[in-house]
Amino acid sequence: MKTKRKRRTEPIEKRLKDIQHEILVAVASGKPLHDVMTLLCARAEEIAPDTICSVIRVDSEGRLRPLAAPSLPDDYSRGIDGLAIGPMIGSCGSAAYYGEPVEVRSIRTDPRWVDFRDAALALGLRACWSSPIKSHDGRVVGTFAFYFSTARKPSKTEKYIVELCAHLCALAIEHWDAQARIHHLAYTDTLTGLGNRALLSEHFSDILARAHAMSKEVAVFYIDLDGFRAINDLRGHKAGDQLLCRVADRIRAITGEADLIARLGSDEFLIVKTQGEDRNEFVTLAQRLSEQLSGRYGLEADVEVKAAASIGVACFPGDGKDLDGLMGHADTALCRVKRENRSGYAFYSCEMDAEKHARRSFERDVSLAAAAGQLSVVYQPQANVESCDIIGFEALLRWKHPIHGFVSPEKFIPAAEACGVITEIGAFVLREALAQAARWPDHLRVSVNASPAQIVHVDFAHLVEETLRASNVDPSRLEIEVTESLFIYDSNAAMKTLERLKALGVSVAIDDFGTGYSSLSTLRSFPFDRIKIDRSFVADMVENSDAAAIVNSILSLGRALARPVIAEGVETQLQLEMLRDLDCSEVQGYLIGKPLPIAKYAQIVKPVPKSEKRTRYVPRKKQEQLTA
Repeated sequence: MKTKRKRRTEPIEKRLKDIQHEILVAVASGKPLHDVMTLLCARAEEIAPDTICSVIRVDSEGRLRPLAAPSLPDDYSRGIDGLAIGPMIGSCGSAAYYGEPVEVRSIRTDPRWVDFRDAALALGLRACWSSPIKSHDGRVVGTFAFYFSTARKPSKTEKYIVELCAHLCALAIEHWDAQARIHHLAYTDTLTGLGNRALLSEHFSDILARAHAMSKEVAVFYIDLDGFRAINDLRGHKAGDQLLCRVADRIRAITGEADLIARLGSDEFLIVKTQGEDRNEFVTLAQRLSEQLSGRYGLEADVEVKAAASIGVACFPGDGKDLDGLMGHADTALCRVKRENRSGYAFYSCEMDAEKHARRSFERDVSLAAAAGQLSVVYQPQANVESCDIIGFEALLRWKHPIHGFVSPEKFIPAAEACGVITEIGAFVLREALAQAARWPDHLRVSVNASPAQIVHVDFAHLVEETLRASNVDPSRLEIEVTESLFIYDSNAAMKTLERLKALGVSVAIDDFGTGYSSLSTLRSFPFDRIKIDRSFVADMVENSDAAAIVNSILSLGRALARPVIAEGVETQLQLEMLRDLDCSEVQGYLIGKPLPIAKYAQIVKPVPKSEKRTRYVPRKKQEQLTA
């Protein structure tokens, strides 16, 4: 009997393995969930020809949402959509409700089908076996069903097929949910639920392209709350956060038909609106925003605060033809409102070019900073997650302005890119970092950030090669960190440069992973040596289950790709312990060490005397091979 059973199941097992491989490849390649489920249904029906297959999701409210049923009419699926799961909701609704397989041998007589019997029988469906699809934590996230044209129970082979298919559905749905959470966190402001800067950058050019095609104007409304800092100081950050949420709600209500609404940070909001039929609608909208955002806001605990809004407006194409230009001019108009110490709005005009001159003055200061000796490099340690032994440092640029003091890199790096001195500044950081690394023990690596403008517009690989040669640092000790924006900037040029860096023996890390426009496609495009989890996910992972799930997903992805993962922004022991439990490779953050002059880490980077012969660093695996 055992021999016969083996012969009978071998062909099915082989075909199921082929299906499993095909579905997993489809999931990994980023195909839409509907397409993956439709493919699975089609393949299942091929090996079980007397069946009709369907996959249904269960949403967060416990309602059925059809995903795929290629052999059933769309009307049938629409009739199921939105039904709440329950003990009498057919086979799928009851299977989802109980979390157990439900075997209905006769749709005609089974009481669970009383409300759906006629629709099923009209299609020749006589029996249905539904199995719940469960996530890794036991939640029912869907159902996988086989319909039969005769009143009968499923065979052992059909049960075997359903078992594997339900497992594949669970993998696909969980992957899709994880990607949706990553996308939501990457493109949504977590406090207000509005879009963020990443969403704005992703969609703004498309909005302008559509408007250009229709010969329409597009207005950018830059909003800043007046007195927000005072409310934060007097009432506390909780009240400040509540106020921001109330303001976001009012903006939604006022500008329901806007193309895009985003919170840019702190108390700054941006609205993008394409012109309709009324040419004066931008002025009308600016007036409504000014009037309705200014006034009293009721917060929790019967707290009431008063706030007002200042608004600067710039219009495409007259005031600018890209995001930076329009935002810059809208900001200039906003500054005009602020300078006049009044709430209200102002449209950009050429008279406001004083702001441009101020920016140019700032860019001039940036361009002179290197020659004036105002730039310096600090180093933040990176550690092994288990032992906390220091394994390297990230080199970070600092600028001390003679008047304004230390200026944030987030402010002066874009200015350096705009005025064309980023290549000079980048070369300065690279030379300083490698000169320091040459004095360190050979097991310590150094990581250097490279902006898209550096990599795309100069022979960056040649600069790296020459600097390595001059410093006598082994290429394996240098790591170049890039962000996903590099591939938006100029994908082809970026690929060529990164490939040349790899050929030199330099490692390349992807920084701020999870915040980009398409993280998985970025990983597919280039074999990065290391993945850096963005600090925003690490900061929230202890208290926020979604952030923790994303961190876990990125770590799982790193293991699947055999890539070490380093978590940035580790500031607490709880975060470190959690990352240890999740098998993270490396960590970086204030808990390990702050960005400081390298002299502060003298005990870790004791200089090698010049009289001693320098030995090249050999990876541990290679050492084992040499000594074997």
